Amino acid sequence: MSGRRQVWAAAVTVGTATVAHLWLQAGVMLGWTGFNTSYFRNYYWSDQLAYLGIAANVAHGAGADVEPYTTTGSIYYPRAHYVVLGALARLTDTHPATMWLVCGLLVQALLVVAIGVTTVLLTRRWWTGVVAFLPFVLGTGSWLRDRGWSRQLDSHAVLWGPGGVMYTLNGETVALSIGGVALLALLLVAAGRIRGRAAWVVALLACLAAGATANVQTYGFLTTVYVLVAATAAVGLVRHRSRPALAVTGGLLVLLFVVGPVVADGVSPLAALALGLLPAVPGVLLVLRETRWWGIACVAALGLGAAPQVLATALGLLGRDDFLVYRESSSKNLGVPPSAGLWAALAVLPVLVLVIALGVRHRRVLWVAVPSALLVTWALLASNDHWGANQEPYRLWLDTYVLTAVLVVPLGTWAWTESLLVSRTADERTPADPVERVGVHRGLRTTEGRVVAGLVAVCVVVAGLWSLDFRTFRSDTAAGGYLAITSPGYLAAAELADLTDGGIVLTDACIDPVIFKPVWGGPVAYYNPGLAWPGDKEAIDAALAARAAPQDFDQELAMRGGVRWLLVNEGCELDLTADARAEFIERRTFSDDGRVEQTLALWALQKG
Repeated sequence: MSGRRQVWAAAVTVGTATVAHLWLQAGVMLGWTGFNTSYFRNYYWSDQLAYLGIAANVAHGAGADVEPYTTTGSIYYPRAHYVVLGALARLTDTHPATMWLVCGLLVQALLVVAIGVTTVLLTRRWWTGVVAFLPFVLGTGSWLRDRGWSRQLDSHAVLWGPGGVMYTLNGETVALSIGGVALLALLLVAAGRIRGRAAWVVALLACLAAGATANVQTYGFLTTVYVLVAATAAVGLVRHRSRPALAVTGGLLVLLFVVGPVVADGVSPLAALALGLLPAVPGVLLVLRETRWWGIACVAALGLGAAPQVLATALGLLGRDDFLVYRESSSKNLGVPPSAGLWAALAVLPVLVLVIALGVRHRRVLWVAVPSALLVTWALLASNDHWGANQEPYRLWLDTYVLTAVLVVPLGTWAWTESLLVSRTADERTPADPVERVGVHRGLRTTEGRVVAGLVAVCVVVAGLWSLDFRTFRSDTAAGGYLAITSPGYLAAAELADLTDGGIVLTDACIDPVIFKPVWGGPVAYYNPGLAWPGDKEAIDAALAARAAPQDFDQELAMRGGVRWLLVNEGCELDLTADARAEFIERRTFSDDGRVEQTLALWALQKG
């Protein structure tokens, strides 16, 4: 096949994989009667709608540097993605929920294309791009042990496959997608598939993008940086075979478990997380020395991308912001038992081990280094409750699984096709991998080839069995359906709220503020305690308490926090206006089912 035809054929296979991913991740929506893009998928929606509230603020012309519900106080949560969604919604005059769906799927499609292109370039086989959708159907074998698609741990900790992480389309999925693309680009540079000046340009941009994920989502950023730094260090250690550097690395790993808790208690858990990168320093220094220290530019690009969020958080910690102090210490009982983590990772662990073995056998640096780095990073982040950081180990386990899957599919396909199908010749040797042994072998004609083929088959069978979770996951998400957040009721509530001229709106027990906020976009009496706190938390807490016990409404305290309006459903059992000093403003009637009419009313609170 000619070069041009191979390019077109590769484009078709990568495109097919992308369509397959979009269908597997979003195709269930096609079967939902009445669904439209301004609705929201019924999947852990409470936190997601809180994030959507940030986009709604921007879409309505408000700022993004405040607690999103009340638009008071401050926020340190990374929010660049939601700011972009809000700006696009405002620019296109569409609902932020529509931008959430469209942009989330587009970013994931970009990652799938990157996986496919990387696989094709590494293997030099046009047909290998079709595997690009596979990372997102891998599972945890939960159907075997728990009769479901996830494994419930202590508290709210849970283990599931990459598909469960990516389905939300929130900032975490975007950060992981951008981080994944950056890591794949750096893999191509390290493999010599991108060379010369282009290699340095790609490396700098990839590091800048990896750093920029800090402004999108914290755990996605941390996982990306850990994988990037660990893989760089592993390349240095494997390539240079420096026993002193390896010994120092091992010593620093042991020291981390001793010193980490001290740093966490004396400084902060986030400082302990930064300390977790220390064992990678010897290997990274070997790589920097090899590049004649030009690699420092990549470090600088990474720091530059992360600087806005890192500096803002550091200043908040130095100022002892109440929310940040609470957030650092709120991660309890979220660890991953080793047995559960190993079982759930079996879809990819055999692949990683086989690629390492092939790398040792054929003296291929990347085949040894990258999988080794992924194994160490995964174990380290998932056990961070044992070395002081204690920042949602299960969440970092999940995110590391996503990036491990993103890298292991092209890496494994490369190692297997080259070991089984490719006759290597001297002119295929790459400068980026100088210690590889070059020789001619015809994989399947040798005993070694047959052994490798058998091991590959075992890896595929195990991964397939573990990934049967995805079938149940897709069935459950299809059955979960969607939330019609822009229903007639919430649209009528938004119309009434538009009559306000400043101040926070308190809704009664029959109007969910979590849904009402992104539909309307103005200040609402509510907050997500794990996201940000309002300027006067005590006052907003008092207002929220009144939703469940109107007779105990502390109106003066609520008004101190900025609450000026009551928005109620007149058919609600709990009458928020009964004991309030308030003036009636206007009513709206609506019907969500086309038969039963309900009435909403807006009241203005009066000072005593």
